[in-house]
Amino acid sequence: MKKYITTTLLCIIISYISHAQGKLSPEFSQISTPYPYANDISLNGKNFYFDSSWVKARIMASDNTIISSDAYLFNFDKIDHRLLVTADFKKIFEIDRREFKAILFYWHDSAYIFKHINFINDKDLFEVIINDNAKYSLYKVTRTKLVKGHYGGSSFSATNEKSADVYMNEPEYYIFFPNREYRTIHLLKRSAIERLFKLNPDSDIVNEYLQMSGNKQLYAEKEFKQLILYLNNQEL
Repeated sequence: MKKYITTTLLCIIISYISHAQGKLSPEFSQISTPYPYANDISLNGKNFYFDSSWVKARIMASDNTIISSDAYLFNFDKIDHRLLVTADFKKIFEIDRREFKAILFYWHDSAYIFKHINFINDKDLFEVIINDNAKYSLYKVTRTKLVKGHYGGSSFSATNEKSADVYMNEPEYYIFFPNREYRTIHLLKRSAIERLFKLNPDSDIVNEYLQMSGNKQLYAEKEFKQLILYLNNQEL
């Protein structure tokens, strides 16, 4: 069947951000406010997407201009979903989520693209895993919560040792179908994936693909990504 060639907004964003030069327009001061909790958090911690170092980035602002400057470093607070920027770590700023559409983070030799999908909600930044406007797309939101340490197992515990605070990451995947409807999936169990595609025209293809993995019942993100790419390579 005929293959469709589509140009999506995100493709434009990716291309534009990737090739834009370093002119700072508009100024960060126009779209950001001081981050009031800067003194209360570790600047390198498990509550950040990049937990070992801050990274460079390019932003597509709400007016489609590109903000790009090597003088600034960025990070993303996974708990409160705040996009943070600094020039010297003496002052940390939060970029107003209403003032940008997408961001491209650079970390080592990799690039990570996040975008707003406002008709789902106006708070989260969705990580782009696969974007295909004609077929299947896959996005992810990482829900991170702090589980506070506690003393003993009960008030009658023989020990008084305090357990450490733990950051728990719970990925939430959003899959867009060719008709642009979307559904969510959390734990990538085989049964959950089968239910996800149960009434879908590609359900037989999905079941055949899963059968090739034998008795595997739980899938990693990269394996789920390969399934979506496999579906996108099928003829429409």
